[in-house]
Order: sequence, then structure tokens, then C-alpha cells
Amino acid sequence: MLKYLQAENLKCKRTFIKKLIFLAPMVTFLIALSSVMWFQANSFNWWYMMILPGYISLMAVMTNEKEEKKLRYRAVFGLPISLKKVWISKVLINGIYMTLSCMILSVGIILGGYYFSIIIPFSRVIVAVALIAVTSLWQIPLCMFLAKKLGMLGAILINVGGGSVLGALIAIKSMWWICPYSWTARIMCPILGYLPNGLKAEIGSSILSPVVIPIGIILSLILFALLLIVTTNWFEKQEVN
Repeated sequence: MLKYLQAENLKCKRTFIKKLIFLAPMVTFLIALSSVMWFQANSFNWWYMMILPGYISLMAVMTNEKEEKKLRYRAVFGLPISLKKVWISKVLINGIYMTLSCMILSVGIILGGYYFSIIIPFSRVIVAVALIAVTSLWQIPLCMFLAKKLGMLGAILINVGGGSVLGALIAIKSMWWICPYSWTARIMCPILGYLPNGLKAEIGSSILSPVVIPIGIILSLILFALLLIVTTNWFEKQEVN
């Protein structure tokens, strides 16, 4: 499996995917600078509500286009290799890149807090970033499937639209757990103390209950595993067109 991961990472050498690891957090910081005092809160809000879903979608699209544009996957399907491992390695590499971006985001948020005003404690920043990465993993196999079936427009519209619209509308409802796009937004409420719309949550509000955190984590990991299994089996049955 390590050789498959190394191969996928090598394919991304000197590509825009690698640049996105740094560019995505930087774009988030630039947007958050519009309200200096709330830099930390706004960075988190923009990241998990819109920038991250868009970033994951773009990675999935570019991962697909590397194989699709040149040889329409002939370089993959025509080799005596495990297609299951190829697909899993693509998902894992994108997951690693996404995690690296989240780490860069955490550094910027922590430094920004010291420069502007420290609102969110260091420990909560680390926990929040780690949980954002974990609860967003399921989007990777989904977006890679959408990218191959629907192309760039379909993948971005569905994932970014789901993250920004459904995430904001359903996250504060009692039935938040039925919508995957609301899971990250909901568990950020008790961790950061802010609602998906960026406003400060009222002290004593039920939305600040930490009970939702393990629920959101478990649901996200289960969905990631299911999507990975389903899309891996689907990819294994693909043939060159």
C-alpha cells in the first residue's frame, strides 16, 4: 500500500494540488482579516463552512483530471495492479493534503490570535482543527466519485452548496445529525462557542452541549468508511471507455 501512496503523491509533484495545501488556508486568512477583532472565529467559520468543502472538491476534480485528460485512465486500468488500492491511495493522499492544510490553518489562527486578540484558547484551536479534519474525511471519496461522474461543476456545486447551505440551516436544529454537512458545524458550536453564521452562541444555550461531539465524530467516521467501501468497489469495476 505504501508504494501506491508514494505513486499518487509523486503524481501530484509540481501540480496545483500541492499549492492548494497552502493557498486554501491563506485565502481563509485574507477573508477573515476583514474583521480584525474576530479573526480567529471568522477563520474557522469560513474554513469549515465554505473554503474546505470547495478545497476538497477541487482536489477531487484535479485528482480525476490527472488520469482522465491524458489517457482516460488507460495508464491505470491497463496495468496489473489493484484498482482498490489505487482508489484508496488517492483518497488517503487527498486526506493527508487536507490534514496538512488544517495544520497550517491552526498555526495561522494561533499566531493571528496573539497579533490581534486572543479569543479562542490554544487548546481549543488544536482540538477544533483536528475534529474539522476528521469530520470532513467523508467528503473526499464522495467528491472523487462526483468528480468522475459529474465533472468539476457537479462536484463543486453539490459539495460547496451542501456545506454552506445545508450546514448553516440544519446544524442548529435538533435533527442536525440527519445531514452529514451539518456535523462539523454543529460540533464546532460547543468547542468554539460560535454558531455556523459566525455569531457568538448565548451562554447556557443547548447548542453548546458537548454531547454532540462524540456523536458527530462517530457518524463522520462511519460515513467515511461506508463511502470508501462503496466507491472503492465501484472503481474496481470501471473499464476504459
